Amino acid sequence: MQKLLLILLIFWTTIFSNELPDLGSSFDSLINTADEKKIKFQILQQVYSSNSVIQDAEINDYLNNLGNQLITSGTDEQPNVNFFIINDNSINAFAMLGNIIGVHTGLLFAANTESELASVLSHEIAHLTQKHLLRLFDSQAKNSYKSYLALAIAILAARSNPQLASGAISVASASQIQDTLDYTRSNEQEADRIGLEILNRSGYDPKGFIDFFSTMQRFNNFSTGAAPAFLRTHPITNDRISEIQDRLTNYKYIQKKNKLEFYLIKAKLKSIVGNYSDISDIFYNEIKMKSFINEPATYYGLVYSLLRQNKIIEARETFDILNKMEIESTMIYELEASLLIKENKFEKAFKLYKAGLNKYSYYRAFIYGISNLILNSGNSDKTIDFLKNYKESFQKDPIFYRLLAKAYNQKGNQLLEFENLSNAYYYQYDIQNAITLMDMAVKTNSDSFFDQSRVEHRLKELLRESELMNNS
Repeated sequence: MQKLLLILLIFWTTIFSNELPDLGSSFDSLINTADEKKIKFQILQQVYSSNSVIQDAEINDYLNNLGNQLITSGTDEQPNVNFFIINDNSINAFAMLGNIIGVHTGLLFAANTESELASVLSHEIAHLTQKHLLRLFDSQAKNSYKSYLALAIAILAARSNPQLASGAISVASASQIQDTLDYTRSNEQEADRIGLEILNRSGYDPKGFIDFFSTMQRFNNFSTGAAPAFLRTHPITNDRISEIQDRLTNYKYIQKKNKLEFYLIKAKLKSIVGNYSDISDIFYNEIKMKSFINEPATYYGLVYSLLRQNKIIEARETFDILNKMEIESTMIYELEASLLIKENKFEKAFKLYKAGLNKYSYYRAFIYGISNLILNSGNSDKTIDFLKNYKESFQKDPIFYRLLAKAYNQKGNQLLEFENLSNAYYYQYDIQNAITLMDMAVKTNSDSFFDQSRVEHRLKELLRESELMNNS
């Protein structure tokens, strides 16, 4: 993760240090659409290529669905935000240019309720809708563009990883940095106010804000080291707490019950990012001592951790206990299908996926699961026909295109294999590799005039887009 952020720091410094635009009075004009797209592509390219970023369909869909629900129900601006999860135990979340929000796994583990988690996302969404990063630029207009962009880089670094802030801060003077830090802290109250409204309009308990602050303070009290990262990048002052408490009197109490998926996601994350053996022992101990917060989620997490150790018999025994609880959830379907595949019961897994897809249309994990089962059976045509049913819904999903590319590779159609790999790279924000693969598609001999014309046209589009981004 540190490497990822250092790359971003170098990138931001480089792209803005040469041709510097004149400063206007409006912070909206400081970065044009092309510049912002360039920043977004560069950030997300590093995100997708980073081993620190969680690449799990269910976990990512949960976070994105929650974030988009808050945006759709709680904001008028309706920004198109990319959410991602970083495997980092520190308790933190941050917003970046390009409408990007990162959440650390440590924050998900720390949140006691979905309303607490939603309060953090609402706060970060408010940073974006209120254009706080662009306001930061505007507030430093008395300095050179290059200088105060360096200040912004320092703040962005501090938001995502406070340990890296000192390196970015060396770009500008200490006094300028302190002025900017003070300015961004003043935005925290505005992000609280707007975030509180987003939370309430979305049907979550507004008290989640104060509850999460209390959670942070408990972590701080029991920590022998530095304060949680969230406290350093989003300082919780008495004024902030007092203002939120005053505002809460204007909101009705909402009894928001946590969805089962909130607990299942946390349990799955634990089984993915932790030491499998240690995590299994923790789950076993919670069951033995009955110290779990949510019993089904504890058994669910235990099954996943056992599967990752290839303890198939123990996983089946544990799942059978979970299954007797008669819980209806897409995540339970996916867990059972994963178990059946480990047991080499592919036909049963296929039927289970199909049954799940009939009840929960367009659930990504089921679509991926079915596609991989068909592919592994060697039936490329059936895989392609199945995936084409979902092209409109998943037209920006890189995994969708990689599955299609595998099917066309199996079929021996190189042009369509390269075309779909190009699309996969493009939707992972890697435009250069997208161009390389589309060029390979163009140079592949094909009997289809239609396919040849399409890839030639797409290559021209990619080249134009790359040129526009490079010249902006």
